[in-house]
Parts: sequence; C-alpha cells; structure tokens
Amino acid sequence: MTAQNAALLVVLVGPDAGKRIAVGDGVIIGRDVDGRGLILDEGVSRRHMRISRQSDGTSLVEDLGSRNGTFVNGQRIEAAPLQSGDKIAVGSGTILLFTHNDRYEEQVLRAQKMQALGRLAGGVAHDFNNLVLAILGNVDYLKAREQAPPDVAECLGEIETAARRAAQLTRQLLSFARKREAVMEPVDIPALVDEAGALLRRTLPRGVELQTEVSPGLSVMGDSAQLLQVVLNAGINAGQAMPEGGHLRIRAARCSMTGDTLPSGLTPGRYVRLEIEDDGVGMDADTLASAFQPFFSTKPDGEGTGLGLSTAQSVVRDHGGEIDLRSRVGEGTRVSVYLPAIEPSRPLQAATEETLTPLSGTVLVVDEEALVRNTARRLLQRFGLRVSVAADTTELARVLEEHGRDFDVVIVGDELPGTTVESLISGVRELAPHAQVLVSSSNTEPERVQALERHGVLAVLRKPWGARRLWGKVWVALNRPRS
Repeated sequence: MTAQNAALLVVLVGPDAGKRIAVGDGVIIGRDVDGRGLILDEGVSRRHMRISRQSDGTSLVEDLGSRNGTFVNGQRIEAAPLQSGDKIAVGSGTILLFTHNDRYEEQVLRAQKMQALGRLAGGVAHDFNNLVLAILGNVDYLKAREQAPPDVAECLGEIETAARRAAQLTRQLLSFARKREAVMEPVDIPALVDEAGALLRRTLPRGVELQTEVSPGLSVMGDSAQLLQVVLNAGINAGQAMPEGGHLRIRAARCSMTGDTLPSGLTPGRYVRLEIEDDGVGMDADTLASAFQPFFSTKPDGEGTGLGLSTAQSVVRDHGGEIDLRSRVGEGTRVSVYLPAIEPSRPLQAATEETLTPLSGTVLVVDEEALVRNTARRLLQRFGLRVSVAADTTELARVLEEHGRDFDVVIVGDELPGTTVESLISGVRELAPHAQVLVSSSNTEPERVQALERHGVLAVLRKPWGARRLWGKVWVALNRPRS
C-alpha cells in the first residue's frame, strides 16, 4: 500500500476530533494503547478494536470484547470488512472515518467535518439568539423609558451596536449550519464596507494597506450577513496574494448597465458595483478559468477549502447579481460584484413612545427561556398591553383553560421541550379561538414559514427581535379581524 492511498482513521466527532491515525498494516484503538491509536473518550475500552490489512489489500475491523461495542455505519459488529467512507462509532460519542489519503477523500472529509461543525453551530446560534434578543429588547426598553444623560445614552447606543453585530454573526452561524434562503432586507452598502474593513484590518498581513472609496447612499436588497461574507472572502484572498505587502482597495459606486457593458447573466438596469482589488501575484489564464470551481484552490493542503469564490458566486447570483474576476500574473486581481440597486431606506428610529404608538389588547407569551419571556413581557406592557407568560406546556394549558378566550395574540417560541410548534398551535386554536398566533423563531426559511402558515400562524417573528419588530408584528395581529 503506497503513501498515496494509505488507509487512515480520522476522528470526526468526539474529544479527539480532527486526529488522524495511520492504519498501516494494522492498529489497535483504545484508551490504553500507544499514542497512535489512543482515544481519550471515557466510553472507549482499554483495547477496544483492531483494524488490520488483509492479504488481498483490504482492511478488516474487529471488536476486542469492548464493553460498549463497535459500530460500523450504525450496525454493531464483531468483525467486518471496511471500505473507504465507512464510519466507525466507539465509546460515548466518538465517530471515526475510515478513508484513504488522496485528494478526493480529503475533500469528502472536509465536507463531513463542515457538516458536523454546522450542527454544532446551529445549536449555539439558537441559544445565542435568545441572549442577543434580551440585550436588544432591554436596550430598547431603557431608551424609551426616559431621557437618559448623554453618557448613558452613548453607552446604550454602543451596547445596541454590539448586539446587532452579534446578531449578524449569529445569522452567519445559521447560514453555515444549514443551507437557507437569504433574508432579504435593505442593506446599507457604506455600513457593510465599514464593517468588512474593520474585520479585514485584524486579519490582513501587516504590510498590506487597506483603502476604501465608497459613494454615499448606496443600498441593495439582500442578506447583510451573506454579502459581508462575500466581501470578506475576496478581501482575505487578496491579502494572501500579497505576502510581501501591497494595497487592498475596496470601492463601491452606482452604475447603469446597458447592452454594451453588461456582464453575462445581468439584465440592463441600475446596479451597485463593489470592487475588491489587490496588486498581488495575480493569476494565469488556467487558474482564472478554474477560480469559481468548488474545491479548486492554489493554496497548500490544509490552508484552504477551495470554496470561497464558488460560495461567493452562489450568494451573489441568489441576490440577482453577478460576480466578475479579472487578473494578470504580476499585476494583481480585481473582483467586481454587481448587485441590483434600490433607493436607500430611512434608518430605523430608536424605539420611543413617540415612534411606537400605544396598543390595546391581551397577549400571551410562551417561551422556555426566562430572558425571552421577561424581555417580551416588559416591552409589551410598555406598549400598553396586558400580558401573561408561560414557560412550558403545563403552564400554557393552565393559562389557556382559565383565560384562553381573552387573548388577542399568542406568541409561541419554537423550542419548547417535549412538544412541537404544530402541537402547541393546535392547543392554542382550541382554547383561544379568537387569538392570532405568532411564532418567535431563528428559523425563517421559506419552507418553514409556509408550513407554519398552513397551521394557522399569522407570521414568524425572527429572532433576535427588538422593540420595533415586536411592536410591528403585534400591531398587525391586533388589527386583523377576530374570528
């Protein structure tokens, strides 16, 4: 067996995630073996399993009488042949991939690791969204309560800015965790470039100077987290193309595209053109032709996934735009992103009693997270509403039995343990027949929203929401005719 196709075990999940174990002619895996086969999972036996190479070149896995067993692709085995791509589960939660050391297998492994990380990211993002929601909601509440001294108002503004940036990062985590449709809303391009510049300055090589030139009043309709990632990917690539230093320029301006100047894939109209340009090493014609292909990379193994530009192209096209790449060896590279322009929207005002008029009605909030319940109750009462809360299905049943017909709006969190949103909605419909139902959720994928609407949900209140978004959804619900 040559080094080119030597068998490997790679720990995908568990305390040793990322560890690679060369199989060679054979290896024993356990908690009391040599460093090569050592697995730290407490559920792994001292000598748990053996993998050996057979005379025909294939590999065999054997359980060595372990207390928790050895599982190949979900089936418990005593002994079984192995094929590249098989997953072996041992101990309390360790999963190993049996693979071979070639480029295709490296790409498959990288994708599987991304999937595992994505599942973790989704769970973290949900919990983090609840924390950001509490911060934003309470900042809005304090802003509306009374005129604060200038230093306090400044602190509240900075807290709000930090929380909104955290919310954007959370949306990026959710984008990473699952393929989702973009959440389209007006995006302020000057603010987007400012944020990208601040992040890039922390990661660019010391000798690279970042310059920005952005026309005022530029807006597009899009997902700000996804578009930010496009700029960051291009900027990071540009920095890596200038190991000896140089200039990275980010420009943004309006442009009118006609038949003579129109890049392939665009229709005539008004666009915002974002350019990320460097004076680095550049690309030859062959590299340029392959740059948007998934997994294509000129970087050494382990230093890039080859997905940056292909992902950026997918995002831009999902936004109705196009991305163009120009480069010459020794003269640098320019990435041009074209996005349909819209008129700039008015910035959202602070949530004050002057901008959010009083409401009248009775609302029930159902959420397992106390921070979310308390924030919602405080804001809704500030709007002038009567509010009840429930933390679980038992409390919900009690409140609905006693006061179900009094509620005008019920806001349901989508993560109550032991039940589903659909089951909760059925109970609400039965005991609070006049109430409009809103679902408070981090998941706003169109398929999910449509499924909830089929169950009678009026709208999804996307987490992390603040006072203005909460007020707007509740206002709509209160102004719908009662059944």
